Amino acid sequence: MTRRRRWVVGGLAAWALVLGVLAVVSHRTDEPTVREQRDLAAALRVVDGAVGLSLAQAGADVVPVLMPVTVEEGCRITPFRAGATATSVVRFFTPDAAAFLGRLGTGYPPAYQVEVSTDGKALRADAGEFVAVRGKVITPSEVQVTITTGCRPSDGVVSADLLPETEQHAKPGEVLSVLGAASVEEPRVAFARCPSGRPAATASAVGYQVSVDPAVARQHDQGVVVVDSAKVYAYRRGANEAVVVLPTSDRDARVYVTELC
Repeated sequence: MTRRRRWVVGGLAAWALVLGVLAVVSHRTDEPTVREQRDLAAALRVVDGAVGLSLAQAGADVVPVLMPVTVEEGCRITPFRAGATATSVVRFFTPDAAAFLGRLGTGYPPAYQVEVSTDGKALRADAGEFVAVRGKVITPSEVQVTITTGCRPSDGVVSADLLPETEQHAKPGEVLSVLGAASVEEPRVAFARCPSGRPAATASAVGYQVSVDPAVARQHDQGVVVVDSAKVYAYRRGANEAVVVLPTSDRDARVYVTELC
């Protein structure tokens, strides 16, 4: 090997070593520049914060419902690497869905860079760390906000158990009992953290063979009705709790009880 060739080979080896060191340092110190650099567990923290900010905007004329976070595996980060996507949905029931969506659009921090559609029925925002926020008017009395991570390294995360939990005292079974349900399924609970740091939660359950009008439960709870229609009955009871009754058939209904921010 000639002296010149040895210099070239040695120089390339040294440059490769420098690049390797810089890559390690960058991995440890630099902020992520694409979502594939932030794993699902870390992204779920951002999702939780965005959910809390959304919940905090529900005033006295809004009844929110937290849906359990879903984690869907099988997406591809690269052709050789699989990942997972986490999605959180918050449903808001209110007499004027379009007006509430407009309120959401002005209620998020400036860093979210909110964009509202020209018809005022949809919004999009960026919660940071490549977490997307989408809001949409579903019916004149319902807004849904969807917050998703996109495909991320999952590291075995297959559920939302990493989100904060709280003692859950609100029992949808109690409401369904007042409604005359013959039987009630086991409740499901979804959690989030409010901007104040206190937890919020929604417990839901289906009651079978319901025989009493939802207004009876609202009167029993001394609640204030927010939405009263054939498809939705929603009311607030006190400052920190709300109830939604959704018929699932002629005789069955799902009840959501939410501990508010």
